[in-house]
Amino acid sequence: MRQKKIPDWLHYRKGVNEKSRVWFLDLRGTDFTPQSPDWQHRVNRSLRRLLRRIHEPQWKSPVLIKCHVGERKCRTRMLPEYCISTVEHFRSLGIGEVVCGDTTVAYSGDRGYHENRRDCERYLSLADAHGWTERGPLGTPFVVLDRPQTSAKGKLLFAREEVRKKTSISRSFRQVFLSGGFASAGTIVNHVHLTLHDMAQVACAVKGLTMGGSSYKGKLTMHKCYSPSIDKDGCRKCGTCALHCPQDALSWKKGHVPMLDEERCIGCGECIAVCHGKSITMTSQAIHDWLKGSDTLPYRMTDYLTGMMEGRWDGLLNIVHLYNITRRCDCLDRAQKPIIPPIGFLVGKNPFAVDLMSTYLLHEEVYRQVRNGGNEAARGLKKADILRFYFAEYHGIEPFRRLQEEYGIVVEPEVRRIKI
Repeated sequence: MRQKKIPDWLHYRKGVNEKSRVWFLDLRGTDFTPQSPDWQHRVNRSLRRLLRRIHEPQWKSPVLIKCHVGERKCRTRMLPEYCISTVEHFRSLGIGEVVCGDTTVAYSGDRGYHENRRDCERYLSLADAHGWTERGPLGTPFVVLDRPQTSAKGKLLFAREEVRKKTSISRSFRQVFLSGGFASAGTIVNHVHLTLHDMAQVACAVKGLTMGGSSYKGKLTMHKCYSPSIDKDGCRKCGTCALHCPQDALSWKKGHVPMLDEERCIGCGECIAVCHGKSITMTSQAIHDWLKGSDTLPYRMTDYLTGMMEGRWDGLLNIVHLYNITRRCDCLDRAQKPIIPPIGFLVGKNPFAVDLMSTYLLHEEVYRQVRNGGNEAARGLKKADILRFYFAEYHGIEPFRRLQEEYGIVVEPEVRRIKI
């Protein structure tokens, strides 16, 4: 049943389909600098050729270039200049409905959910300042994906902030909450910038799609801030919800109303679905503790993505920018310094495979920088565990391994290296 929800190219079959193709534009050992117009031209030329090679007949309009504009003081953000080849490629196919977009965020600031309820002036101003609007190098509109008032007429129209989608593949979530713009896109090109991240640890394609494509409620769900509230008067005290909870977050004694363990709850909504008395509702709460659930967030994001992309995998392409890699993500509103030299770009349909390849490359470069730099704190760490230098409880590649074992999804990359 679950396997039917996964396309053949993503379905793991031992000896038949064990890896997903990932193209690696290798810029290590070159004089690559992200701001160089010459390098921008050379990289786009290579990406343009590559996009022609991996052209899929099922690309549909409208095309969403899923991006991250970065905060105002962030100087190491992803640059729109490296998306020019994507826009040109789809226009060459006769697809003119191309936009850039991202959602609001759960925290406060120029991109904040609460700060952009009406005209989204702060968000759109930031996107314009960083080159992601029609006045920038791409010449495409920028859409705030959970704000219908920013819809681009003739490009990407949507009427709802949020689209609730039932899912039968995710083992943790019965439903997922997409932003309206993300749900309305025919093709998604996920341009994402690799960084480290306090909670996700490695922020790449999976995080770009889940946190960047979901609604506010979806973000709260993944952050474990969307949980059930039980009407004590209406509750039948039958314990059905507790028996069906996949995380054992509800405890029940005969004749009593079930009790919720908020630390265990992942906001999946299973309890609502099985409640005979219809006495459970889901409630949202603002994120007060940003490290809440950090021990399991990478697992929840991979689970959530299987639900978000169910039935839509063929319309997805991921392009990873491996330069200006910093200790924290581009959501931090301050200047940071890269922790390693530029690596290059990755292109692939499978977000798990490109994330795993990004992680392998990250391990290699951090290992070289930290160990060869004589840092005492890194002594004794193996290459696969080198990120323990930054995260004491580093998950490594376990979230991906679990995905392959439990879902039958391909996660290992088959790398095709390209030199400029």
